[in-house]
Amino acid sequence: MEENVPFWSILTDLQKEKMIEHSYFQNYKEGTIMNYSGDNCTGVQIIKSGRAKVFISSPDGRAITLYRLLDRDVCMLSAGCMLKNLNFGVNLEAETDCEAVVIDGNVYQEISEENSAVKDFTLAIVSSKFSEVMWLLEHLVFSNVGKRLASSLLEQKNLLESNSLSITHEKLATDLGTAREVVTRLLKQFQLDGLVELSRGKIKIVDEKSLIQLSL
Repeated sequence: MEENVPFWSILTDLQKEKMIEHSYFQNYKEGTIMNYSGDNCTGVQIIKSGRAKVFISSPDGRAITLYRLLDRDVCMLSAGCMLKNLNFGVNLEAETDCEAVVIDGNVYQEISEENSAVKDFTLAIVSSKFSEVMWLLEHLVFSNVGKRLASSLLEQKNLLESNSLSITHEKLATDLGTAREVVTRLLKQFQLDGLVELSRGKIKIVDEKSLIQLSL
């Protein structure tokens, strides 16, 4: 557990034993989707390996990505019973095969109440994710879609550590909260401007510097 739990060093020996006793490893195949809401208490999930995204969707099927979870990132929303007045649902999708450590939500809450350092860690996680969502909201309200698309392509490049992105227009549209047709039209314009090269199922970034300028 020590190498998987980022706050392990601030636990007492008794709390470590309790956490080990009430935790387990869970594997998720790429594409697996889980729904979390205020009455859900699956448990606090820590990504051991892989990549997942947290998103919300509307009744008509539209969706927008709120943020991503990478190695050792902590998902508090999977323990909705810990978060008072959480009256909305979110989804988590495994973008790659993932392995997670799941800590019983009630036990985590009990330890958090006992250990102020764990409570501070929890508040820092929630604050960090809230900041990411606010950044997204700011971009949705004040930035045009082209600017957001450039940012999304650069984010994918960093995640995949490659200029060649195997990503569909549909997935990019979900990240941006817009229609696939809008993304396709903008990507074609990016290609005409020499920023990217498009092929079936792939987008190659050929002018990263201009994309960065466009994203600012």
